[in-house]
Amino acid sequence: ARPKVSVAAARPRVVRRSGVAMAEASVDTGPTDACSAGRSPSTLCEQRDVRPSSTCSLWSAASTEEQDPSIVDIGELGESDEGAPMEDPMDEAVSSTSATPVVARALPSPLATPARPTSAAGTQGRTDSPSWSAPSSPASLSSPSGSCSGVRLPAIAFTRSGSTGVLARGGVTRAHVSLTVTSRFDGAEVSVELAEGELERGCSGLPERLAKEEVAKTEFRSSGAIVGVLRVCGAPPIPFGIQVRPSPGPRSSGALSSISAERVNFVSFENRQRSVISHASSDLEVGSGTDATGDGVVVETTVGPGHRAEMAVHVRKAKKKELARLAQEQALLSAMEQKKYSSLLSQITRARMRKVEASLIDQAGRVLKSIKMPDTLFLSHKELAKLMKWKRVTAPAGCSSNDVVPCSASESCPCNAGQAQFGEVCDVTGDMVTRALQGVAPSDQPADKWLFKALVKAALIAPEGCVWKSGGKFLLTNEERNQAPSAIVNVLERGDANSDAGKGMRALVSFTEQEYGFRVTAIQLNFHTNNKSSHKQHRDIYGAGQKGGINCTCSFMKCTGTVCFSLGSSRQVLTQSITDSRSKYQACGDNCAGCLTYRWVHSGSAMYFNAPWNNNHTHGVPPMEDACGPRISVALLCA
Repeated sequence: ARPKVSVAAARPRVVRRSGVAMAEASVDTGPTDACSAGRSPSTLCEQRDVRPSSTCSLWSAASTEEQDPSIVDIGELGESDEGAPMEDPMDEAVSSTSATPVVARALPSPLATPARPTSAAGTQGRTDSPSWSAPSSPASLSSPSGSCSGVRLPAIAFTRSGSTGVLARGGVTRAHVSLTVTSRFDGAEVSVELAEGELERGCSGLPERLAKEEVAKTEFRSSGAIVGVLRVCGAPPIPFGIQVRPSPGPRSSGALSSISAERVNFVSFENRQRSVISHASSDLEVGSGTDATGDGVVVETTVGPGHRAEMAVHVRKAKKKELARLAQEQALLSAMEQKKYSSLLSQITRARMRKVEASLIDQAGRVLKSIKMPDTLFLSHKELAKLMKWKRVTAPAGCSSNDVVPCSASESCPCNAGQAQFGEVCDVTGDMVTRALQGVAPSDQPADKWLFKALVKAALIAPEGCVWKSGGKFLLTNEERNQAPSAIVNVLERGDANSDAGKGMRALVSFTEQEYGFRVTAIQLNFHTNNKSSHKQHRDIYGAGQKGGINCTCSFMKCTGTVCFSLGSSRQVLTQSITDSRSKYQACGDNCAGCLTYRWVHSGSAMYFNAPWNNNHTHGVPPMEDACGPRISVALLCA
């Protein structure tokens, strides 16, 4: 009997089992010896109760790419599928799956299993033997159907194929790998589970835990191939193979082609020699902006070529952006399970921004396509044509002055001063649309009326669902709810590249950038159908330090102001002082209510406020008691 050895323990001893602990996976080891040919794939799974369809825990390939600042997704959140109001995208709200670490031990060498009888094919000297197939790519995801409880990330499939008799035993290929593990923090748990191969003589394996900056080394050998998995700090198992035969291609001639192919080394996936995997527990919390709080690890693994290979593993703590990516994966998986259209669409947008694994985003997209958007979550073309008519526009008489309601708790409350710091600006200026569209809008009708009708016409040309419910109003975007200026202009020009809506929007952007010296980074088109519509109190999100809702898709670019053009019916905008940690106002007491100001905005006017004012105040559009017609507001977020 061969000496018994344990990989994870320092004291040598053997653990011989016919089971293989790799979750759902294996790699073709090629010929080893006569005894290995008789193992049954059923016993390989049954000994450890591991099924070929077992689900891997959350993982993703970490990316160090920075977010492209030219992409701005500030899609506002619509209502949930149950009708509950959801957060606003440009608005700041004013007010996670872990694996248990396993200490793995060396699994049996093929020599430890007795030979099986010949296969049913009856060919003398030929037996059935299990073959190990490495996953071919990270995109090997299960297609979602029914409940999302079946959502799976890349796994490894166990397959069985007949051996090739004398050809398979036509030579012996010896494989050897030197494994070096480096930990950048204390207490890292690293272990190896082998399906094929054994410890090199004189090696004692890896310690159960590694100290900070500790470097542990060990070596493995095999008469054929070395196949196993790495287990690191509870992360999903990382499969690896040394001198394994690649999987047959779609045009290959089966087993003969596989045997004649050159043996390869891989880690995580076939034909991949480098792998970066991030892992975190399920209790990650999304903080302000793109931050996330919690603990996570990143495992970087590389393997060299040849039959005497070097494999290096580096274990470190996850960085902030990596934690944010992991938190976003958890949020995306949760949205896939809940199958709420608006929430899932928002999480897909956020996942793209945070560089989540493309294969998982594609799977979420397939789930989204299987969900029908409820009729209550968008404004149909029929409703648009009926409700958003210019002849319904209203402008009540005597509504030119502002109404100020001081703090009721104290007349001397600092909130009643009007501003909390020097440099605050909040103005409403009339006839700004006429100035902006000079030379663009025709002279035979008012510029605000022309642009209003052009935007409604563009909304009717866009696919149904592009005017979707967000809080108490509707937003016009493309299908992905991208509110970057280019995305908004594209949807306005979808039916006609020279459409009036496209010309008008380009003119507003150009005028704003020249008038205020800003660069427009996002456009939000708000559709108010009647007096019942509203826009809740909020701050606009001007940077990563502000926190949006769980479905907020803002890009968190640093902004300096907002210009909002009003088209259609007159409405009141409510501005209110606020005394939270971001504001410079000091509350007059526990009952401080702040100062409220109701400002009328009429068709053709523009409201502008800057970052200091935005920090110290909230703004919104409350519903009205009196009857009111339709209104469109064009909000430009500026940097």
